[in-house]
Parts: sequence; C-alpha cells; structure tokens
Amino acid sequence: MISFLKSIKNTNKVALVFYLLINTFFVLKYFDRQDFVSKYLVLLMYLVIVFLGIFYLNKFSAIINRIKKANYYVLGLSFVVFLLFVFINFYIDGNSLNADRWSAMDVTIASILNGEYPYGMKDHLGQTSSNLPALFYIGLPFYFLGDVGLLQPFVFLLISLFLFKSKIAIHKKVIVLFLLLMSPSYLWEIIAKSDLMSNIILLILFLFFWDDKFKNNYFKKPLLLSFFCAFFVLTRGIVVIPLTLFLFRGFLDSNLKTKLKFIVGFTIFSIVICLPILINLPNTETIIEHNPFNHQTKFTPKFVQILFILLPFLIALKRLKIKEKVYYLLILLSILLFVSFAIVCFKFGFDNALYKSYFDISYLGIVLPFTILYFVLDYTKLD
Repeated sequence: MISFLKSIKNTNKVALVFYLLINTFFVLKYFDRQDFVSKYLVLLMYLVIVFLGIFYLNKFSAIINRIKKANYYVLGLSFVVFLLFVFINFYIDGNSLNADRWSAMDVTIASILNGEYPYGMKDHLGQTSSNLPALFYIGLPFYFLGDVGLLQPFVFLLISLFLFKSKIAIHKKVIVLFLLLMSPSYLWEIIAKSDLMSNIILLILFLFFWDDKFKNNYFKKPLLLSFFCAFFVLTRGIVVIPLTLFLFRGFLDSNLKTKLKFIVGFTIFSIVICLPILINLPNTETIIEHNPFNHQTKFTPKFVQILFILLPFLIALKRLKIKEKVYYLLILLSILLFVSFAIVCFKFGFDNALYKSYFDISYLGIVLPFTILYFVLDYTKLD
C-alpha cells in the first residue's frame, strides 16, 4: 500500500483531480433537481471556469504579487465573503433543510445544557445525534449567538486570517479563496449549516500552528498536546488518521517521561471533555441503541476502517516532512471515502448512491481542504 502511494506522488494533478471529482458529484446531484439546463452542460461550464481561473491566476501571478497592499485587499475581500456567509446563514431556515448536522449539534448542546443524555434526542428530521462530545464545545459559542450554523462563517474568517498572516505568495492566497468559493462541496456546507468541513479545517489549522511552533519537537509540551489531541479525537473519529500521521513518529522519538505525560494527559482530558455526557448516562440498553458511533461508522465496513486506522501508524514510522504528511493524508482519506462510496454503489447502484442519498456525499468534503493545501501551497515537490 505504501509503495503504491509513493508511486503516484508525481504532480499536483492528483489533488486537482480529487478536487474536481468531489465537486463533480455535487454538481451532478444538485443540478439534477432542476429542468432548466442539462446538468452535464452545467458540469462542463463549471470545469471550464475552474480551469480558466487557475490558469489566469497563475499566468498573472507576477502582476498580482506586485500589487501594493494586495494582502489587505485579499483580507478585505474575505471579510465581505464572511459577511455574505453570515447573511446566508440567517436567511436560510434550518428547519427547511433536508440536512440535519446543524440540528444534531443544536439538539446535542441543548440536551447537555438541560442535563439530558443527548444521543436519544431527535433532531428536526427525527434522527438521533452522532456528535462526539467535543463538538458540544465547538458549537456552544454559536448556540448562544442564536444559530450553531454561524460556525462555518467564522471558520472561514479564521482561514482568511491564516492566509493574511501566512507568507505564501498573494496569488496563491487568491487561488485558495477561488477554490473554496468555486467548490459546491464547500458552499453546500455553508448553506446546509454543516459542521463537517469546519471540523476538518480547524484540525488542519491546529496541525499547521503546532508544526510552526514545535517543528523540531512536536512533544515539547506533551500535556498541552494531549489536550488538543483528546479534544479533536472527540470531535470525529476520522481525525485519528491525520493526528496519527502527524504525531506518531514524534511520540516514538520522545522519552519515556514524555510518553507517560502524554498518555496520562490524553486519558484525563478525554474524561473531562466527556464529563457533561458521562454524568447523564442512561441505562445500558439505551446507550447501546443510541450512541454516536453507530452513525459515524455506518457507511464503511469494519475491516476497511481498521485498515485505514493502522496505515497511518505504518506510514508515520518514516520521518516525513509536513508537505509529505499532507500528501499521504490526501491520498489515504480519498481512498477511504471513495472506497466507501464505491461499496454503496456496488450494493445499491450509482443512481441510488448519488441521487437518492444512499451515500452522504458530504463526507467527501473531508478530503477537500487537503486537496487545496496540496495543490495551492506547493505540497508537490516531495523530497
């Protein structure tokens, strides 16, 4: 498997292909619901616009990079988009949506604040929540602001500030915004008030921050790192893959005292983070029937899940640069999610999987931030 991954890491075309493939599914699915224009014509126009946008932004990169105060213009444009996203969030009534991630988070937070076990409560579509405990803390500020869907605009604002502070070329910052705003997958997250991609983006921002601060020794502050690891693991199970690939080599290189501090800290912080739910646990039968893991693992066979949990440990045995880690994460997560999609297609047919939502294609959005990182930030010249 590892040799196969190495064999295809030649150009950033890999990232662009996955970016376009993910968004192709969204274009086909959602433009199938109208009769004004062929969905295939829309797809063709979309692909042309993306290719032309990337081409001209690269062609005129020297001019863009020489514009005085261009970094502030990019930040200003980003802030306008942020305000637009806030407006969209308030304009769209969540109860009218056939997507319930916002509702699941809202129900989870309300239940915990009311001292109730959250996983037996129904959201606006009559489904139970799959939110792991740490999502309670992520959504809580926006719950108090009146709408948990505000998480997405504010995460976009964090992306904008990250770009503003970063040292990458201006034209690449523009391409980041272009690829985000030209992604139906990302725009779906905004419209549907979904927390999935925001969750992944927050993880990526943390990993880049930690790499920048502790590049030579990720475990310099093992207790602080154990807190963040426990927190992110308790948002979504799939984040175990990037955390393992980024940190496992550093864990092996650390001394015994550091390892013990990290393990003990991770255990204690995990319990503390889960405490609001643990103090309201119901009977065993209810826990078995209603728990978040039933929902988070429903699309992928157990053997596939186990394989892709083990692979990052094997890959991380090699000392990798951060750009290599981004590459491997892009490929691993893409294979995992597209294999899951293919399994559903094999069982129920492509039309049922895509158009009748037998497979939730929003999960493919987990890969999207990694495609943009790899493509835009030069994570292609792998040494």
